[in-house]
Amino acid sequence: MQSFEVAKEKLLSLSEDLLESIDAARSIPGISTKPLDGWEQILRGMDERIHGDVIRIAVVGAIKSGKSTFVNAILGRDYLKRGAGVITSMITRVRKNSKLEAILDLKNWEEVNAEMQQAMVLFPSLERQHGSQPFDIRQKSDRAELEKVLNTLIGEKIITNETLDSKSVLLSSYLKGYPKIKEMVSRESGVFTFVGPVQIGKHREFAGDDALAVYLKDLELHVPAEGILDENTEIGDCQGVDSINPHHLAMIQDYLLNTHLILYVVSSRTGIRQADVGFLSLIKKMGFMDNVFFVVNCDFNEHGDMSDLKRVTDRVAEELSMIKPDPEIFVFSALLNLFENTESDLSEKDREKLRQWKVDEELKAFSDCETERFNTFLENRLNRDRVNLLLKSHTERLNAAATNLRQWAAFNRELLLKGTQEARQVLDTTRHTLEQLEGQKNLLKDTLDGSSLKIKRSLGADIDGMLDARFGALVKDIRDFVKRYDVDYHIIEQDIEEKGFSSVLYDLFQKFKEALDRYITETINPQLIQFIHQEEKKAEEKLHAIAKSYELLIREAQYRHQSVLTTMGVGVTENRESTPSEISGWELGGLKRKNGVRMPSFVSTLHYSAKIRSEAIMRLGVYKLVGVVRGLLRKRKDKERAGEIFALRDGMGRIKKETMRSLVFHINDYRENLKFQYFYILTDAIAQNIYETVIDRFRIFTVDMSEATDLIDGDQLEKDRVIEMLHGIETGGEGILDRLREIKKSIAS
Repeated sequence: MQSFEVAKEKLLSLSEDLLESIDAARSIPGISTKPLDGWEQILRGMDERIHGDVIRIAVVGAIKSGKSTFVNAILGRDYLKRGAGVITSMITRVRKNSKLEAILDLKNWEEVNAEMQQAMVLFPSLERQHGSQPFDIRQKSDRAELEKVLNTLIGEKIITNETLDSKSVLLSSYLKGYPKIKEMVSRESGVFTFVGPVQIGKHREFAGDDALAVYLKDLELHVPAEGILDENTEIGDCQGVDSINPHHLAMIQDYLLNTHLILYVVSSRTGIRQADVGFLSLIKKMGFMDNVFFVVNCDFNEHGDMSDLKRVTDRVAEELSMIKPDPEIFVFSALLNLFENTESDLSEKDREKLRQWKVDEELKAFSDCETERFNTFLENRLNRDRVNLLLKSHTERLNAAATNLRQWAAFNRELLLKGTQEARQVLDTTRHTLEQLEGQKNLLKDTLDGSSLKIKRSLGADIDGMLDARFGALVKDIRDFVKRYDVDYHIIEQDIEEKGFSSVLYDLFQKFKEALDRYITETINPQLIQFIHQEEKKAEEKLHAIAKSYELLIREAQYRHQSVLTTMGVGVTENRESTPSEISGWELGGLKRKNGVRMPSFVSTLHYSAKIRSEAIMRLGVYKLVGVVRGLLRKRKDKERAGEIFALRDGMGRIKKETMRSLVFHINDYRENLKFQYFYILTDAIAQNIYETVIDRFRIFTVDMSEATDLIDGDQLEKDRVIEMLHGIETGGEGILDRLREIKKSIAS
C-alpha cells in the first residue's frame, strides 16, 4: 500500500507540473495553445478522479459467523458493532479518513410510510376504507391501530410456536423505534454525522438495534485506520446471507456489482451451512466466484486442540471445493487478533480469555501464521487491483499529455528555426495533414455515433426479449413459478378456526410473497446480472472494433506526416510506448462512475407489492366471499368449513393474479430504466471515451496556423525569445516522461 500511495502522489505531482508547463506555454506570444486546451481540462480533473476511484471489499457470510469482528480485526480497533441486529441490519461501509466519524443517512417520512404500507398489504383487522387517508406513522391513531393488530398476531404466533414473519418484525421495529427517532427524521432525507470517539458510539445503537436500524438508508464509517485501508479502499460489512428478509440478499447483490474482492467468512463453530451453500451458489450464478476468497474464523473455545481444528477446516475445504475448485482458504481467529490489538482497552473478562488462548501455543502459532499469510495475500491483491484499476489509466493519460506537450513545443521550435520559405512549406504540409486528420476524426465520430444507435437498437431488442411482459424469458419463469406455487388448504383448517379467515389469508399471502421474493433474488436476479454483463461486453466489443480500424488510419496519416517533417529537418518523434490496444486500457466501472451511470437497483425488483392493496382485493370479491361464508353459520359446520376453504382458494387465486399484474407493471418499468437510464447512456459514454482516447495522441495537429505565420514573418529577436521558451517546455516535457517511466517500472514491480 505504501508503494501505491507513493506512486499516486507522484502521479498527482506530475499532473501539477504539466499544468504549470501549460500555463507557461500560454504566456508565449504568437503561438497557438489550442492543442493544449483538452489536456488542461483532463489534468485539472486528475486529482478528483484518482481520489474518487475506489476498490471495494465485500465481507460476506452467515449471521454470527464473525464478519464484524473480522472487519474490526482488519481495522485494528473495535469500530463496528459486534453481534448486530439480524432483522433490519444493513451494509456498513468503512472508509479511511483523518478523523473518526459516522455518517448516517435516514429515510424520510414518505419512504418510511411507503415501506410500512407495503408490509401491511392484506394485514388482518387493518382494513382501511377505500378513499381513506393512507397510513402515516406520525399519526397517533394509526400507530395505536397497528400496534393492536401486531400484538394480536404476535400472540397467535407464540401460541402456535410459529416464527414471526419478516413483515411483522419490520412493522414492530418501526413502531418501537418511533419515539427515539421522530425528532431526527425530517420530511426530506436527513444526514447526521457523529464525530469523535465519544459521539461515534451512537452509530452502534443504530447498527445493533433493529428498532433504529430500520430507519437507516445508508451507514458509512470514516476511521483513521492504518494497514490495508486507504482513502481509495472501502470495506463493506454485509448482512447475514441467511437473513429471513429477501431484501437483504438483494441489497448484497447490489453491493457485489461494484465490488472487486469478496471475503467470505465461515465460522469454525458451525462449518459450512445450507445458507452458505445457497449464497455461494448464487455468487457463482452471478459470475463473481473468481473474486471470492474464504476465511475460516476460528472459535478457540470450540476446539480442544490443533487436530480438532484441522478436522473442521478440512471438511470446510472439501465442501467448498464442490462449489469452487481449489478455493483459497485462510484459517485464523479474528477475535484473537482484535483482542491483541486492543488489549489495553479490554475488560477483565476478555483479558482472561486472551490469556487462556495464549496458553495453547500450537493453536495461537497456527492462527498467527495464517493471519500473516492472509495479510500478505490481501495487500498483494489490493495493490494489484489498485494498479490495474486506479493507476494504469491515469498513467497512460499523463504519458499522452506529456508526449503531446513535448511534441507541441518541439514542432513550434523547429518551425521557428527554419527560414521563412521552409517554414511556410512545413505549415502547408501540416495544413494538409490537419485536413486529413480532421476528416478521419469527423468520420470516426460520425461512425461511432451511428454505430451507437445501431447498438442501442440491438441492446433494446435483447432487453425487450428478456424482460417482455408477454414473451420474455424472465417473466415467463416468474409466471411459471407463480402458477406452480401451491397451498395445502386442508392442513390449515385448524388455523382458520383458531385465528380467523383474514389472519390465515394474511399468513398465506406472506408465505407466498416471501417465496416469490426469494425466487426473484436467488434465481431471476443472477440470470439478469449475467445477461447485463453479456450486453455490456457486446457494446464494448462492437465499438472497440470500429475504433481500432479508424485509429490505424489516423496513425497512418500521422506517420506519413512525420516522415515528411523529418525530411525537412523538423524532429517531432512519435511516442512509441503508445499502441493501438490502448483504446481498451480503461476500466468499465470507472467509466460508469465518471458518467454517473448506475444499474437499476435489484432491491427495487421486490417492491411490486405496493400495487396489491387491501381495497383492490375487496373489489375483487374476496371479502364478499367471506360474508357468504358467515351466512352459512346456521348450516352444518362442515359446510361452513368447506365455504371458508373455497374462499381461501379463490382469495389466493386472485392474490396471485394481482401479484403477477403488479409484478409485470414493475418489470416493464425496470426494463425501460435498464434501457434508457443505463445501457443507452453507457453506450454513449463508451463511444465518447473511445473517441477521446483515439484522438488524445493527435491533439498536436489541431493548431491555428494564422498565429504561427505572423510569428515566422516577425522580428528575429522575438523569435529567438520564443524559441528559448519553447525549448524549456520541451525539456520539461522530456523530464516528466522520464519520471513517468520510473513510475511505470515501480508499478510493474
